[in-house]
Amino acid sequence: MAFSKKMVGQQEIVPGPVQPGQLPEPTEIACIEVTKIYDACSQRICLDKIPPITFHPSNPQLTPTFGEITNITVSLITPPGFVITPIADRPGFARVEATFQVTFDIVINYPDGTTQTLPGKTTTFNKDIVLYVPDPNVAIMKYEALAEGLYGKVTTGKKESSEGESSEGIPKATVEVIIGVWIVIKSAVDVQLLVPSYGFCPTPAACEEFAADVCEIFNQKPFPSFDPPQMQQNPY
Repeated sequence: MAFSKKMVGQQEIVPGPVQPGQLPEPTEIACIEVTKIYDACSQRICLDKIPPITFHPSNPQLTPTFGEITNITVSLITPPGFVITPIADRPGFARVEATFQVTFDIVINYPDGTTQTLPGKTTTFNKDIVLYVPDPNVAIMKYEALAEGLYGKVTTGKKESSEGESSEGIPKATVEVIIGVWIVIKSAVDVQLLVPSYGFCPTPAACEEFAADVCEIFNQKPFPSFDPPQMQQNPY
């Protein structure tokens, strides 16, 4: 669904990319309240020290292998959240400390095509960085993070005995994984800014209804051409 266009003088404007020199003159200067980013940094973290995870194979007769790491999420552990400590000899700068938790599921594969999911596994990592934080009392610390599974390996072990189990015991295996994380940490403050403006946005166009009826979908298709295509060039 495209944005509705607005006329400013003789020019139509709409949110989206513009070419240099195509911006019309603003019609006003507006005071808006926004979250202004004062500083930000990015890092990539390779979590290659995650302790091996022990599990009991769901099919003891088959050899398990690593499948994939799924449902990876990165979240800030709160409390304490971000801990901001001003640096005395660097006005405006602060030490920013935080602990993040990575939650993930591990999928184990078996030769017969079945799988086993080990859900809700976790690991943590710490960040201890320096950012420009003009006023720690009103600062808003923000972060964005993405993660992906980089490596996995399953190692099968000896069977362990268990009370009430057969003499063969319960098979045990471990899985080792490595996860990569990209993270951006920002310091921000809610402020009022003066910005050039073109006034209020126009009323949006009517919403497009989802077509669930096959006849309705058919009626929306363009009418096909009944004429055979013309040869574009002489083959001789």
